[in-house]
Amino acid sequence: MKENVILNKDEYREFTQRVDFAALKGVDIPHLVTKVGDEFKITLLEKYSKAELKKLDKITGTRYGI
Repeated sequence: MKENVILNKDEYREFTQRVDFAALKGVDIPHLVTKVGDEFKITLLEKYSKAELKKLDKITGTRYGI
């Protein structure tokens, strides 16, 4: 099952900055973005374990609860 989260425009901007930062560190985070009204639905295209999500949080310096 793919992981989803709904973000507002400010959260989405931060998410994209974090994804770009992770890419600079050599970590790809494949995802799909669907605009839903004024919000953005983010779908991670890979299944991540809780340990992997914690590692991504550490790399990007944030938690999204995805």
